[in-house]
Amino acid sequence: MFFSKPIAFLLSALLSFILSNTNKLDAATLPQDEVNVLNQIAKTMGGNDWNFDAGSCVSEKVNTDTGAEKNITCTCQNDTCHVTHIIFKLQSLPGVLPSELVNLPYLKEIDFAYNYLNGTIPPEWASMQLEFISVFGNRLSGNIPTYLGNITSLTYLDLEANQFSGQVPPEIGKLVNLRTLRLSSNGLTGNLPVQLEALKNLTDFRINDNNFNGSIPAFIWNWKKLERLEMQASGLEGPIPSSISALENLVTLIISDINGATQSFPYLWNMTAINRIILKKCNIVGQIPQEIWQMSKLRVLDLSFNLLSGQLVKVTLPKDLKFLYLTGNNLSGNIPASILSTGLPVDLSYNNFTWPGPDQPACLRKLLIGILCISIVVELMM
Repeated sequence: MFFSKPIAFLLSALLSFILSNTNKLDAATLPQDEVNVLNQIAKTMGGNDWNFDAGSCVSEKVNTDTGAEKNITCTCQNDTCHVTHIIFKLQSLPGVLPSELVNLPYLKEIDFAYNYLNGTIPPEWASMQLEFISVFGNRLSGNIPTYLGNITSLTYLDLEANQFSGQVPPEIGKLVNLRTLRLSSNGLTGNLPVQLEALKNLTDFRINDNNFNGSIPAFIWNWKKLERLEMQASGLEGPIPSSISALENLVTLIISDINGATQSFPYLWNMTAINRIILKKCNIVGQIPQEIWQMSKLRVLDLSFNLLSGQLVKVTLPKDLKFLYLTGNNLSGNIPASILSTGLPVDLSYNNFTWPGPDQPACLRKLLIGILCISIVVELMM
């Protein structure tokens, strides 16, 4: 293929520009002071055999089997780079969180998930402009520091699966840019502070497996951007506030193990994008509303161990439904053919359903083994 002279000249100039900038990028290095900080950080965290140098702005390959990752990401201008992201995930680090991070002024993201880090979050971090902190799956303990509320640039905070205790500090409500707040699997207690209502940009909030007190707060209606809400065995009591109906963008709703007064089924029908509803052991009484079968994107429905009663009438399962769990209620009547014929994993055990006759058991082959283990009154039609 031949090009005219002007086009050939332009292509040659473009290639020269790309090669020139590639060479500049290859030649770009970290300042020595940031190199020194990285080596101090490695020592503090227990990576004693690690050694960083001026060319450390490269990532090791992620181990696809384990998810382990050691990654230093930089931004470069001309021939100078600065550290912006540090990921030391699944590295078996036994040390503490490094206060030396404060000496990396361009740092935006840290991910130290799945290590053995102990202690707490250093107060020096409070003066940084971090946007992303994940310390998921470590051994951090003590109260959640109040000075975390000073890092107002944060959009992601994950303290899940540690040993934090005490109350959630009201200062967390100052993190108005937060989109993700994950506090599950700690030993947190007390009420959720009302100051959290200011977190209007939240899309993901999880507090599973804690020891909170008090009721699920009505102020969650302020989180209108929320897409994922998880309060599974959080310690909070019911009822589920009616204000939950304001969360029209929810995709995942998981609430379980709440004590307190009985309640009717919460109003969820304006949540048109929702695909997972788990309301397990929530003291919900009455019939299952017909509207729930009309939620077209629903994939998982778990209403186990409530006080639901009545019959399943005119049930047409959503076309994308993959799992249905209604075990441990007071449901009665015949099991709809629309459920028996799906072939989906379905658990209807520990209810008061009747089995209408000997012509139906052929459908059992399509059901999850054991789903009707006890609870069905067999009416043999001889």
